[in-house]
Amino acid sequence: MKKIIIGAFALAFAFTSAARADVAISGFFQQIIGLGDDTTGGITHEFDRINFVASTTTDNGWEVGGKLQHEPTLDRTAGPTALQMHVTNELGTLVLGNTTDAVTNTISRIAAMVPGGGTDAGYQYLFFSATQGDRGVRFAEAYYAMNGHRAVYTPPSINGINLSISYTPSHDFNTMSARARTAQGSHGQIHQETLEIAANYSGELEGIGYTIALGSKNGNGIASFQDGNDLNVLTGTIKLTQGAWAVGYHIYENGDSYGANTDSTKASSHGYNVALTHATGNIVIGVGYSEQEAVNGTKFNSATAGGNLTGVQSTNITNIGISYNLGGGVGTYIQMSDYDINDGNADTTEVSPQVIFAGISLGF
Repeated sequence: MKKIIIGAFALAFAFTSAARADVAISGFFQQIIGLGDDTTGGITHEFDRINFVASTTTDNGWEVGGKLQHEPTLDRTAGPTALQMHVTNELGTLVLGNTTDAVTNTISRIAAMVPGGGTDAGYQYLFFSATQGDRGVRFAEAYYAMNGHRAVYTPPSINGINLSISYTPSHDFNTMSARARTAQGSHGQIHQETLEIAANYSGELEGIGYTIALGSKNGNGIASFQDGNDLNVLTGTIKLTQGAWAVGYHIYENGDSYGANTDSTKASSHGYNVALTHATGNIVIGVGYSEQEAVNGTKFNSATAGGNLTGVQSTNITNIGISYNLGGGVGTYIQMSDYDINDGNADTTEVSPQVIFAGISLGF
């Protein structure tokens, strides 16, 4: 018995005296109130979260770290929103379990520039979400920030060019609600393994700062289509800054990725975002415009029980916003989003609301 007790104390000492990683805790609280015509208003929240970040340096000089990010939910079975680890050395950084791919990480998010998150944060969709023309995500390239099982590699910058490459084994695993290898996707109506690559370059010309970025996503076709077209996405952005002004343009082309090579009516999906902002002290004012269009195509229309085979479905949203930074980690904003929705069917009358929402947030 004496030997067992001494052994237990020795084991406990070994664990407590070993070098530990540095840990930091941060988070974000937010409340949003909205109202509008043809929609329901109220108070809600989005992206409230707490982050646990750990980092250490190994004996050979590598930096190894990890992040657990959790958003509150009433579903007790839900897992962390993010759970990832990274390794950084002279060859670059490798992240395992990332929720965003190389394209998302490298391309400027123009749709997020307008205070209130433009159309990228999606706060207006908390009050009205029945848009047309989106394929999985709104106003962005396919599979933007929706898979927690990616491997992302970013080598060191070369002559100002930043490159990133990522691999997504399958888009079926697009939630973190289970650790098992059980598909979480939309009943096989999504693409499988994908390789993403993107690069950006920043510079200055005649006092105007600029960042140019290009990216592509390529992968296998939708599993249930059998003869589905491969995922083939091309996207790019340009952002210009001068003093307090910033302007950006983002275009994406998903092509016929959501169709099949036997389609008599070809599928299509594309869109763009443009935004302009001006900052004065703690105040930022901005305006943006986002547009997306899609045609179902024969196979997609049949598989999803769609009611519009050939019509061009579209949504555009004009948004105007203003934000004020109160300091101490507290920010406020108000944004108006004006929808224009067309389902491509001349026999229907669409609802195209205006939504006004305001928020206050606290970061720590």
